[in-house]
Amino acid sequence: MTFAGTSGSPTNDEPLPQEVSEHLVEEHGQPGEEAPRDAEEEDGQPGEEAPRDPEEEHGQSGEEGAGHPVEEPSDSGRWRLSAVTGVAMELPGVHPQIVLQESEAPNRVVRIPVGFAEGTAIAYAWRRIATARPLTHELMTEILSAHQVRLEGVRITGRRGQSFYAELDTTGPKGRLVIPCRPSDAIALVLRQPTPTPLLIADEVLEGRELGET
Repeated sequence: MTFAGTSGSPTNDEPLPQEVSEHLVEEHGQPGEEAPRDAEEEDGQPGEEAPRDPEEEHGQSGEEGAGHPVEEPSDSGRWRLSAVTGVAMELPGVHPQIVLQESEAPNRVVRIPVGFAEGTAIAYAWRRIATARPLTHELMTEILSAHQVRLEGVRITGRRGQSFYAELDTTGPKGRLVIPCRPSDAIALVLRQPTPTPLLIADEVLEGRELGET
């Protein structure tokens, strides 16, 4: 079995390093380009806002909520252990795609479109490129640790059109909770965990079926 690795992510106000930029478009022979600058906040600190990613353009990838108690699934066989195997840009598209592959046969592949900023951050984490300052997901990992909340795993739960849905499986002082989120956030978090953390994909997603299909 293969688990996702850990690493840091780029700072908001630093240009995209050439090696990561080239990685996003290397299959197409296009020159690297810098990551777009984030909006400045009123206090002069670099903001976290970035252009809307495909997950938001096509609908939120997970419903917002405070989380709900997890129930041990009777359909545990539906989940497939997977790993990040690449961050690709397919021209003339404008959004990177996170490439996830099933860790065991038949090794099916799913591509999830994300925003450029999210794709860049995930590429940094996947390639284990260190940065001078942490970004949002690295900070979130430290916050979870400080509050004694453990990320047990993340799951890509479904798809509807170009929108994918995900959730975090957590344990902490309040017990075990499942929190809906965007797939890009789930992937970025799992890549930054200090210990190997499962990245699971629902079997129907790997089969290309949408939510509600049988």
